[in-house]
Amino acid sequence: MCGGILRSATIQLGEVLDECVVEAAAAAASDCEVLLAVGTSLQVWPAAGLADLAVRSGARPVAVNAEPTPCDDMAGLVVREPIGTALPRLVGPPD
Repeated sequence: MCGGILRSATIQLGEVLDECVVEAAAAAASDCEVLLAVGTSLQVWPAAGLADLAVRSGARPVAVNAEPTPCDDMAGLVVREPIGTALPRLVGPPD
């Protein structure tokens, strides 16, 4: 161990996202048929804009969150459950 701070690969509030990551996410959202918005409030930008971008490109968002999100009105499916309950049912049993 190096003695440094251990942290997950998440971005904390106030941190800047890597521009390459933002561009790759926008490209994926523009080219998808279904966008899964899982466990997110969709309130923090630039990630919050990915659902709008996907819809403008013809995709159908699926909102999986215990609480309402701004994406709910445009979503093809809204699953209002904790993700630990919802995801196993959405993906089905393993083959």
